[in-house]
Amino acid sequence: MILQSKYFVALTGAGMSTESGLPDFRSHGGLWYGKNPYEIASPKAIGTSEFIAFYRNRIEDLQQYRPNIGHQILAKWEKAGYLKAILTQNIDGFHQQAGSQHVIEVHGHLRHLICTECQRAYPADSYRKGIEKCMEERCNGNLRPPIVLFGEELNPDSWSSAVQEVEKADAILVLGTSLTVYPFAGLVELAKETGARIAIINKTETELDHLADIIVHDSIGKVLGEVDQALSG
Repeated sequence: MILQSKYFVALTGAGMSTESGLPDFRSHGGLWYGKNPYEIASPKAIGTSEFIAFYRNRIEDLQQYRPNIGHQILAKWEKAGYLKAILTQNIDGFHQQAGSQHVIEVHGHLRHLICTECQRAYPADSYRKGIEKCMEERCNGNLRPPIVLFGEELNPDSWSSAVQEVEKADAILVLGTSLTVYPFAGLVELAKETGARIAIINKTETELDHLADIIVHDSIGKVLGEVDQALSG
């Protein structure tokens, strides 16, 4: 499928990051287990101690983990000219750390914080240093990560770019997402409508398996490693 495609893109979700050791959100023991995400990760929570503690911990967690073999293989395929773009739900930045250049972060990132009022950027470790509000004179807005919180709209520029990539694609590879979160999951439906071939690699069944031409329920790193060997051969 990869060799026959003229425009091949990848869609990645939390399962891509869990293979690096990061916890996911919705599984037993995940980040939302026993919590109400709308009370922690919504616009109304910005500035609260719960919001700050949650994202301080998330930012600190990222320092403990690194991109895995799956991230590295996608970066290798981009460099080789096979892969044209990565559209990701993930906010950890691991794709860029692995060397991928054309990454569209549909849900934002944790590389820095921004002021809710003046949009000034602050280092990602500002929460850890006790900096929770903007230091610009006459501003004093709350700091937050530039991510999509519950109840917020997607960044229109990022979303438009993601849609354009899928519309150009004749093959898409879906990695590590159960395809339950919209509008991101709708990109797979769009790919089907435009005639692209679809491959899904996820450890469990997804909501859109019925749209796929190829389905593999296994480790992303393991499967991509085998595919990469075949391409190299």
